[in-house]
Amino acid sequence: MKKKIYVFFTILSILSVVTACSNMNSKEELKGEVLEEKEDKTETEKIEEMSKVSDYFPFLQNTLMVYYGEGNEYAEQRVYFDYIEDNKAQIRMINTGTEVVQILEYKDGELRKVYSEGEFYHIKNLLKEDIKKDENVEILLKEPLKVGMSWKLRNGENRTITGSGVEINTPYKKFKALEVTTELGDKEKQIDYYVKGIGHVASIYSSADFEVKTLLESFEENKPLVHSIRFYYPEEEGTKLVYKNTDFQFRTNDSIESIFESGFKNPPSSKEISLISENTKINSIVVDKEDKIVKVDFSKELIEEMNAGSSLETQILNSMIYTFTNYYGVDKVYISTDGKPYSSGHYEIRENEYFTREDENIEELK
Repeated sequence: MKKKIYVFFTILSILSVVTACSNMNSKEELKGEVLEEKEDKTETEKIEEMSKVSDYFPFLQNTLMVYYGEGNEYAEQRVYFDYIEDNKAQIRMINTGTEVVQILEYKDGELRKVYSEGEFYHIKNLLKEDIKKDENVEILLKEPLKVGMSWKLRNGENRTITGSGVEINTPYKKFKALEVTTELGDKEKQIDYYVKGIGHVASIYSSADFEVKTLLESFEENKPLVHSIRFYYPEEEGTKLVYKNTDFQFRTNDSIESIFESGFKNPPSSKEISLISENTKINSIVVDKEDKIVKVDFSKELIEEMNAGSSLETQILNSMIYTFTNYYGVDKVYISTDGKPYSSGHYEIRENEYFTREDENIEELK
């Protein structure tokens, strides 16, 4: 398990406040120029007031957003939408210290952050689970999207839309953005910038002593997230286990069950043994972090088509147990087939029982 590192700055932990005032035009300016400027501003405001928060923070499938960081080692970010369902999305933020998963939702004209969990290094669809929402639901954006729109966060901080069509330079490109500011305290604020059709493009945190920036560097559409799983396999002789760290491409709304299936069926070489048959499916994977157990339900073909003696079956089960416990950071694995506890003739468990890791002669596959 990776060491927990406090993340000072994340792009969706939006925190700051600023008000921008335009310089007054001098009396010598032509009235026509003043009227033209006023009309442009009014038109921009009308467009934004008619927009929805989903326009300025769209849930984007298969889009990798990379952010350049300045002023803090954790300001650099990679952001990806793991899962999107209707008005909810699960977003993953990756920096050098940790991976954070948050659940966002559109509701009542607001973009809300309703759940956040750090050190989340595995793929898991929280949108399908009955999770406890954060007590301090955070409103990130609120309609109508007009300058002066303000709301108070539950921690007492004020968040305000402070600019419309504000120019912001990022390594990716220059944007005209909606500017949102959160007041943090004396001489401390964070300004966030949102662009229609793209979403969050910049955060600038500032205090009396320093400044931290997170700025969009690349916006890659039709891009999978590269993820890694350490798969374990018995060697052909069945005398020991080997492991291989395997990268796979994860796309928004992909099934993690299918990814494990593929890894179990396709060992790195002919010297390793497949863990499941071609017809075997993984019906579901459920992780209980409190009890440190992962529950995996296979189709009945897991046992019916295993075709292994007790020694090889032991190695196959140990390979699965090592793979799941290593990936999910748990101690125990409960295996069932079509909802029934694992029972093969050689091994049998009850509903309240489980498999655990045992010391094995394990080597990394070169």
